Amino acid sequence: MDHQDYPEAVFVPFTPTGLMIQTACLGLDQMIRTATNIDGAIPVDRYPQTITNIDDFTYFRTADDVALDLTFQWIPESSGKIDKFFMNFCTIGNMTAHTDDGNFWDTVHITITRVGGQDVLFDRTYATGLDEFDAVAEVRTFIVSDPVWGADMKIRAGNPLNIRIRTANTKTPTNIMHFGLVPFFPQQIKVNTADIQYWAQSGIMFYVSRDQE
Repeated sequence: MDHQDYPEAVFVPFTPTGLMIQTACLGLDQMIRTATNIDGAIPVDRYPQTITNIDDFTYFRTADDVALDLTFQWIPESSGKIDKFFMNFCTIGNMTAHTDDGNFWDTVHITITRVGGQDVLFDRTYATGLDEFDAVAEVRTFIVSDPVWGADMKIRAGNPLNIRIRTANTKTPTNIMHFGLVPFFPQQIKVNTADIQYWAQSGIMFYVSRDQE
């Protein structure tokens, strides 16, 4: 008789390849950080993280005036069911030229699709709630930190899942913006130079109950 064992945590990191531009972002103190997790709490749910007082990070960005649209793939090693998953990743927007008002980063859209049948297993849009970009060199981050319970997503060994991340924004034509993904990010903004921060790797943690004979 088939049965399912206790859920196993499987981490899928979000690390873009050379298809995007790598650049440094300096000065975390100047950034605006927004997250979806309740009360701004730092998630610790068996999720990879480290503690450091690093000030700067690197992110992978799109070309100018191109929305972020990245797809990461996970190939299950065995069949089973995903009962819960936890998304924790950092997206970033940067305005590099500003001449007119009316510039907003509206949403981050997440879709998880089973490859083959193209079944959409999860589809959710997160409103950033960020204020208008109204100056040159404004950098803002939006962190999706969302535990999803009761997912009930069936998986089969060797049948990939695609995790797609997209941004949407509103911009006047004379301004220039780009968007990106931060592979390794601080989970809070530091107040003092010596502050220790919790850093996380962008990715998704699947909790999988595997089918066994």
